[in-house]
Amino acid sequence: MVDLSDTSVTSDPRWKAFNGEGFMCSCGWKHIGLFPINLLMPMSWDGDQTYEEDSALVMDRSFLSASYCVWQGQSFALRVRLPIMVKGVTPFSFMFTVWASVNKSDFEAYVAAKKAGTLKNDIKFPARLINRLAGFHDTSNLMGFAFQQDDGWPPLLLLAGEQPFTNRPDHPLITEQRNGIEFDRALELFAIYGHDMREAAAKARG
Repeated sequence: MVDLSDTSVTSDPRWKAFNGEGFMCSCGWKHIGLFPINLLMPMSWDGDQTYEEDSALVMDRSFLSASYCVWQGQSFALRVRLPIMVKGVTPFSFMFTVWASVNKSDFEAYVAAKKAGTLKNDIKFPARLINRLAGFHDTSNLMGFAFQQDDGWPPLLLLAGEQPFTNRPDHPLITEQRNGIEFDRALELFAIYGHDMREAAAKARG
């Protein structure tokens, strides 16, 4: 297990610049510090791509909001956050927001707890990633647990345990989430998603 408390990145001039004045990006904007990569809908969603309000959730037809997805009243998914720690700056993380398929009972329990304001960080439930993440070979169907967040933010998805769909307990995404990544890997992942800041980072290194 890699020691995520290593402080080498905190003395990296690129990290200091990124979290100070920020980096100009290939997207045309300047980014200051880590920001999430958001996957807007589950991989197999074939319905209307316009979000409905979370409060309009129905369970007996197809439905998509910023937080919930239902397929024809048969399958259920939640938007979750998938963090990958950046070594040396825990708890700062490279963050994906993705979709995870969950059991109907867990879906209903989560929706009820969120509505009632009773979410608890120590409550977890099985969840299956249903997005393909660029920068990794096929990530769909990786299994883990989604942890409620009492601040109301989307659950945290931690990938672990048996992987019945891939038979790959050593899948690179699982390994990177467990061990953390270097700052250069974070910059690579940003670039893959159209946010290439490596030129600005090189200039900051001097």
